[in-house]
Amino acid sequence: MKSAAGFSLWPVSGHRRWRMARSLRAAIARVLIVALVLSNLPAGLCAQESKVITEIEIIGNKNIGREAIMSVVQEKPGTPFDQAKMQADRAAIEKLGYFSAVSAREEDAPGGAKVIFEVVENPKITKIEFSGNTVVTRQELLEAMRLKEGEVYNFNTFDQDARSVEDLYAKKGAVAYITDAAEMNPETGVLTLPILEFRVSSINFEGLKKTKPWVLKRLMKTKPGDIYNAQLLNKDITRVYESDMLDTQEFQKPVIKMGENEGTVDITIPVKEKKTGQVSVGLGYSSLQKVVGRVELSETNFQGKGLGLNALYEVSGTGTGPSYEMGFYNPFLRQDGTSLSLRYFNKEIYRFSSSFVGSGSYLGNEADYRERRKGASAGLSKPFGQKVRGFATLRTESVNTYVKPGADLTLPIFNINEDYRLTSVALKGAIDSRDFALDPAAGSYYTLTLEPGIADIDNRKTHTKRSGGFTKIDADLRRYFSAGGAKQTIKDKRRTFAVRLQLGITNGAVPFAEQFFVGGAERLRGYREDRFWGDKMLLTSVEYRVPLSGGLSGVLFADYGDAWGGNYQNAITNTNEFTQSNGFQGHLGVGAGVRVSTPIGNLRFDYGFGDEGSRTHFSIGQAF
Repeated sequence: MKSAAGFSLWPVSGHRRWRMARSLRAAIARVLIVALVLSNLPAGLCAQESKVITEIEIIGNKNIGREAIMSVVQEKPGTPFDQAKMQADRAAIEKLGYFSAVSAREEDAPGGAKVIFEVVENPKITKIEFSGNTVVTRQELLEAMRLKEGEVYNFNTFDQDARSVEDLYAKKGAVAYITDAAEMNPETGVLTLPILEFRVSSINFEGLKKTKPWVLKRLMKTKPGDIYNAQLLNKDITRVYESDMLDTQEFQKPVIKMGENEGTVDITIPVKEKKTGQVSVGLGYSSLQKVVGRVELSETNFQGKGLGLNALYEVSGTGTGPSYEMGFYNPFLRQDGTSLSLRYFNKEIYRFSSSFVGSGSYLGNEADYRERRKGASAGLSKPFGQKVRGFATLRTESVNTYVKPGADLTLPIFNINEDYRLTSVALKGAIDSRDFALDPAAGSYYTLTLEPGIADIDNRKTHTKRSGGFTKIDADLRRYFSAGGAKQTIKDKRRTFAVRLQLGITNGAVPFAEQFFVGGAERLRGYREDRFWGDKMLLTSVEYRVPLSGGLSGVLFADYGDAWGGNYQNAITNTNEFTQSNGFQGHLGVGAGVRVSTPIGNLRFDYGFGDEGSRTHFSIGQAF
């Protein structure tokens, strides 16, 4: 049979269907009666003329009506008596399941023969008691069974109920059966049903070379000694693969075998590790940065302990100095799943693409906007139940904007050149019911972030200063639908309809770079990066994802939204080309893309059309 979670269950070794022991005295009596009847048969009976049945009598029944018994008797008054048929009728009465013993005999009667069936009726059930059940309640067991208190015990119904109990457990992903110790007390009428629920004896990962087994086991809710549950095990394996330490393309179902002790199982999970350490060295060229050199190191499974480390060093021909960044992540800070993340950075950011500023732009060749961001952050994350997680991140940084020597400060671009320092605490709550976080087909993911902070701002052009507190609120709501339902394993392919709604608002002393920006690969495809900005943001996205051959999938998408309001709506504008809005002005981007599954994740290629033309976007992972 199959469990609800999709894993194959197995026939339990040595499991014998329990049946109520027949009364020894009744069995002996039945044999003696049959022997007596046979010994009194007159010689040459076969040669005699057949007797006619004049009456059929039922003796011994108290609670089971005569009509119910006679419904299975083939012999009828007025038909010729036949010894074989009488015994067949006796067996049919016995098969009703209500009697511990059934005997049959024939007696002479005026005008023919009288057939007598004598029964020993099972007792009435006064109470049904269960023991050993933890996965299902007594009420659930009673509702699954056909045997009811106040009714006569029936062997056949019990056999059906034993299977119903196993099916009830299977629907919950568990394995259990009624043991041979089940008994019916004929004096009290109490039916006692001990239930053996299978427990996990051991969990083993097969194929690990680098990763320590305890790292993956800590990601699992299933532990040795726990009640086996296929549904929970399925979620555990999904969670293990969401750690991104294993190759999803090599996924195999777990192997479940009987343990050495009765009522136990051993779980073996075959896996193949992916390459978690990467070193990249690159040399490139851009119109803004000129020649760019970059070295990046990342490791998401340091020493096989699931620790994350990353380091980045970058230098450009026109920059204000090298950029570097270091990060550390520990998902196992505490046994309860609390994680720690640390980050230090000192890097140069080119916020706008060359279509905004630089050579060929209406803003002039001297226009150049860069941010030198220095700071650090520390974050803690803690689970609250199966689906809820809380985050708290402390961030402090200073931002210095770049002014090219000899630049014409009357250019609009310099209106946004602000130096500032800020400190903030971001508090975030997440509710996650996705079937597989890296590529969901069903479920939802909802987050709400509240980030209060303090900023000191100095405008480089006007030399005006302002400081004070600010607050950012950001909501991200995602839903996933599939006609095929949730994925049973991470290799399942689904046609998926995904929707997303993002809402944001800020108030107070918010620097330019801390606003909401819309446009580009992550928000509003078909437009320049960071094309629209403001202290408010609304964006909705829709995707239809279709699996293709191998690790390839196609996507049709539509994004609609805007960022608007705030103090910087006309900060860099002297034409209508880049005018921002004080009110919501929806912008639509539609297009298609492909996703390519690789050992480093899903590579994403999107081509979108918007109000201002078309754009090609490249990124890693699903858009949402």
